[in-house]
Amino acid sequence: MTKKERELIKFGALISEKYLLPEKHLGITSRQVNYWKSRNILPFFKKEKKGFMDMQEALWILIINELSSIGIDTTKLKSLSEDIWIKPFEEKYADAVFKRELKEKKLSQEVRDALENYLHFEYIMDTIFRRELNPFTDAFKACFTSNKSIVSFVYCPRTGDHTFNYNTIGVITDLNNLYYGETLIVIPFLPLLTKLLGIEIERSNSDLEYLSTVENQIRRVLFFDKPKLLEIELQQNGLPKIIKITEEHKKTEELAKFFLTNNLPAGSRLTIEKRSQGNYKVTIKA
Repeated sequence: MTKKERELIKFGALISEKYLLPEKHLGITSRQVNYWKSRNILPFFKKEKKGFMDMQEALWILIINELSSIGIDTTKLKSLSEDIWIKPFEEKYADAVFKRELKEKKLSQEVRDALENYLHFEYIMDTIFRRELNPFTDAFKACFTSNKSIVSFVYCPRTGDHTFNYNTIGVITDLNNLYYGETLIVIPFLPLLTKLLGIEIERSNSDLEYLSTVENQIRRVLFFDKPKLLEIELQQNGLPKIIKITEEHKKTEELAKFFLTNNLPAGSRLTIEKRSQGNYKVTIKA
């Protein structure tokens, strides 16, 4: 199985479990969520259900919360959510993705056969893949694959247009051709994903499939050994980078941020050193 195929499997594990609740995990009240539901702003929520979410749905509700808090009205939020979730479904975005992947010569025969079968099975495409694959979930996935993209959601409130900006420092300059002279709202994924991945790191007592072997080893130190201070030294390209994780209530989020912003190549060497007073040092040679 190719590297790209393994990453797709990791992404499947990432979105498969619905356990996140808006009020419990995100600090967003049930009353607010019910209001958004009544205005059809959360198309993935079933009105009769309690509202459990997977990580990508939770990311979207956090973005909606950000936009709502700065005054974007419900009509615009509904239209935006339809563009994100409903329009790609109706336009069969997932089918186009599968067809594009089938043109890749690097696909294994096993995966190629599976994609071909799915494309000819309308029920599976309609109930699963067309609901789960769209440009937003592509952007979400890019933050966890080996290249670790830094993604921002860019929204133009006057026109209702939106886009996803990847790994670009000069966001406004790069978008001038699309939205020249318009007011833009830019919401970075990183702080929101840091919160969500931090919850995952804290709750699961087993390895997370979408983390690398090295990342899971570090996670075990934090989860099982519960160090007062966890110092991580990353030695990459001859330059050491030191991260100290200390704040008790923020440890998992700090570790999540480290995972999301650093690409640890396969084969990285890891040493774990237990120090006095419940402190640990982890050294990674990439």
